[in-house]
Amino acid sequence: MARSHPYNFTHVLLPQLAWRRPLSVRRELSDPYLAKELLHYVWDKAAENLPLADRVAPRGLRLSWHEVAGRVAALLHLPAPQATMEAHFSALIYEEEDEPAETEAEEKRPRYFTLEATLGLSGPAGTPTVVGEWAGDVHRHLGRGPAGGQPNTADAFLEILAAVLGPLPDTTVPFMRVVRF
Repeated sequence: MARSHPYNFTHVLLPQLAWRRPLSVRRELSDPYLAKELLHYVWDKAAENLPLADRVAPRGLRLSWHEVAGRVAALLHLPAPQATMEAHFSALIYEEEDEPAETEAEEKRPRYFTLEATLGLSGPAGTPTVVGEWAGDVHRHLGRGPAGGQPNTADAFLEILAAVLGPLPDTTVPFMRVVRF
């Protein structure tokens, strides 16, 4: 069973914040100083009502930016999971829009994915994982993930997300030529 502190951070507070204020959160995460402050603030909020014994240090909590299938991805490196449903990583995937949004209400919500520890024996190859996606209150598993706890786990997770997202749709208007007979 997942520890409440990391679970609250990864599965409740972070996605809610990113969806409620997509433009502001993306802007804050883009600034290294603000990103660190925001992530540690949310981490502390996730433990706010928990006894001291249930709180987990944010060791390893950090953010890196990537391009995944033509989209911007904020990859969160999380403290090492100790139980199922705790995540190794989570990712906010931002779709680029033709017109920049002027207000939070117009901003498209990012997609939110997790790479979670699952039941199974750890071995030299790593720990078993599953890729999940949150969409509002719905959490669905998308299949097995790469072995957790390995140097290439983050890259393998991003590769899986690229396959899930697929290529960007072609939005160019095809050229049409009128031919008269």
